[in-house]
Amino acid sequence: MGPVVVAIGLLCTGLPAIVVPPAVAQVQVNSVIAGTLSEQRAVLRSRITAAKAHYVESRNFISLLPRANGLIVKDAIAAGTISLQKAADLVTAANTQTAMTAATVAVDNEKLRASTVLVSARQLKTLYDLRAVQQSVAKNALVGSLNGSVTQAAYQSAKTRAAAFTTLLAADSANQLAVIGKVARPHTLKSPAWKTALETGSATIPSAAGWVGFPGGCALPAASSTFAPKLPAAGPGVITNGAMVAATNARGATDSMLAPIHQQMLRSASAQATEVLTLDQLRAGYAPRVARLGYGWLQANNAQAGAALRSDAKKVIEGGPESMSTLNSSHLLLAAGTAADWSSATGLEESVLIRWIGPHTCLHADKENFVDAATNIAAIHNTATFVASAVFLEKSPVQAAALARESLVSIQPALRMITTDGGTQEGPGYWTYQSRALATLYSTLPNAYATPPMAMPSPAKMSNYVLNSTGPDNLPVPFADADPNPLSPLMPAWDAYARKAPAVAAWVARELKAKPDAHLMWWWTPSTSVPAKVSSLYPQTGLAALHLPGGTATLKGGDNAANHAHLDLGSVSFYRRGVQWSVDPGGEKGSPPGYYSEPTRWNYWKTKTASHSTLMIGANNQPRSAKAATTLVNATTASVNLVGALPGTTSASRTVVHGSTSMAIKDVVRSDSALPLTWQWVTDAAVSINPDTKRVVLRKNGQTAYIRFEGVPAGAVLTAAPAPETSSTGAVLTVVKLSMPNVTSLNLTSIVW
Repeated sequence: MGPVVVAIGLLCTGLPAIVVPPAVAQVQVNSVIAGTLSEQRAVLRSRITAAKAHYVESRNFISLLPRANGLIVKDAIAAGTISLQKAADLVTAANTQTAMTAATVAVDNEKLRASTVLVSARQLKTLYDLRAVQQSVAKNALVGSLNGSVTQAAYQSAKTRAAAFTTLLAADSANQLAVIGKVARPHTLKSPAWKTALETGSATIPSAAGWVGFPGGCALPAASSTFAPKLPAAGPGVITNGAMVAATNARGATDSMLAPIHQQMLRSASAQATEVLTLDQLRAGYAPRVARLGYGWLQANNAQAGAALRSDAKKVIEGGPESMSTLNSSHLLLAAGTAADWSSATGLEESVLIRWIGPHTCLHADKENFVDAATNIAAIHNTATFVASAVFLEKSPVQAAALARESLVSIQPALRMITTDGGTQEGPGYWTYQSRALATLYSTLPNAYATPPMAMPSPAKMSNYVLNSTGPDNLPVPFADADPNPLSPLMPAWDAYARKAPAVAAWVARELKAKPDAHLMWWWTPSTSVPAKVSSLYPQTGLAALHLPGGTATLKGGDNAANHAHLDLGSVSFYRRGVQWSVDPGGEKGSPPGYYSEPTRWNYWKTKTASHSTLMIGANNQPRSAKAATTLVNATTASVNLVGALPGTTSASRTVVHGSTSMAIKDVVRSDSALPLTWQWVTDAAVSINPDTKRVVLRKNGQTAYIRFEGVPAGAVLTAAPAPETSSTGAVLTVVKLSMPNVTSLNLTSIVW
């Protein structure tokens, strides 16, 4: 019998197929037990007890392994426990020798399954511990190389051994994951036998086929050479290129609008170059400094700016990422890679490989969800590692290809999240937070590849989002964990340049006038005029924006389970006469205890349904799992289905009609049993109410708005009370409530004018 090829499949997406010895393939265990049926039953029950003990012991490894592997062990225990119980039921029911023989096969198969879960879990922990040994060898060799205590030959030998050892660890891990949870014998580990050679250099360590090793990190699957990025040898390749630099200088000399901005930015670069920052200062504001210095160096050959780029990059890289979060290290790695490319900084490659890229490769190997999930964090992380592959692994094309491929594949869910409709369920704050990284990725790809190795989604809808999701004040509604800040112009600027989109370019030009930026200067493209806002639906984000001259109304649907989401389905906003009359309170400042954790996150007022202008049941939060589909009925009307947000209802919808003189909110709810419903409006305006006539008066900035109700059910009570917290801008908030007890049929219209 030849070797059996086991595809890792869902357990290890992206890993190559592993050739497993026949002993590891699926097996059937057939044991014959002598004795009466009762005696056989007793023996089998002892085996069942032993299998249960294996699962109990296996649980100890769940928290000791990387999260994804721990979940695989956990799922294998859960599934195995169920199948073991089925085998136990066969033992109990067996009343013939034929049935008992079948039960024996089932029990022995389940005992093997349980044993393999335990052995594989234990061996996965062994491999995880060996990773730390390898990282120590690589880092110690690097330190010795940099301080002169280790020869370059000895360093290269240690680096080669460490890289090869990571491939053995990867192959061993894949083999364990291939059999865990199956009726199969565990695979014997190969890598521990090479530990001494790793530490002493006593032998040459072989590399496992299909893997590319990373000293100080983890092996990645080998990739086609088409993934190896190659930046221009004669000039910058990250974000900009020689042609863009030349064109920017030409415009800066002749264009009446751009010339003063160009000169201002050159002066800013000169001023930045005179400042020598500490490592802590660089870590706090490195990315914008790189852009300012880079403009002076690339556009005017400002030698002091170029020297600052090189010295800053050296300081950041040598400072290392060990004391910071992986997200912060990604920000710094991206900025340092950009600076190194622009200034042709050298001598950083080995430190980046072992101290920065190495740990990042382990995030991929461990399938950490913030690396390949649909989040802003994944966008930032993968852009950083892609740029690092292009800048710092230029002389190691096999490693560069593997890391670039892993980055481009892993970032796809994050790209789909923000390009599908142009927005993101994480809110406008995180839309902007990831914009620098995404703009860097999209603008660098054409410089790194003559032909892209894989398709990338178009960012065109992101431009539509900045044009049409915002109000007349150019500000987005700050839903989720967001502040009411302008959206970043970086991605629209690149999109306008790439597509030669004059209307988008006009919006970008307006932003450039307000705040000069190197990216916008490099990606300048001819423009027309900023178009009038068009009512738009962003179905994945869950936002409808209804526009009229001087006014905007929005309706929020979406998914409460989204990253950074609040429990805010059905929330509305209304901008008219220069005032935002309904205020989303935004997120909590800083990172208060438990704010980003379940279930403590929902103890904070700003995440609760009670802090939003929506419909709710009593004072209860919407379900965390609730979703609400949003529909754009026409240019003035949008609707959201709130059945999932209002448990106990048989139908529930909220429709917003944005007219030239008013906004109407129509809430239609049906329920088989009476429910206490609460209509809410959260505002930073001064509020006065008439409980008898059910009228509300709002005053702000010398303007006045009114709210009246139609279809108010009997027994409803109108109140207004101070909110327990201020808005994200520090404004005092008031919560207006229409409390409606015992509702089975609601047809409520709220008119704001």
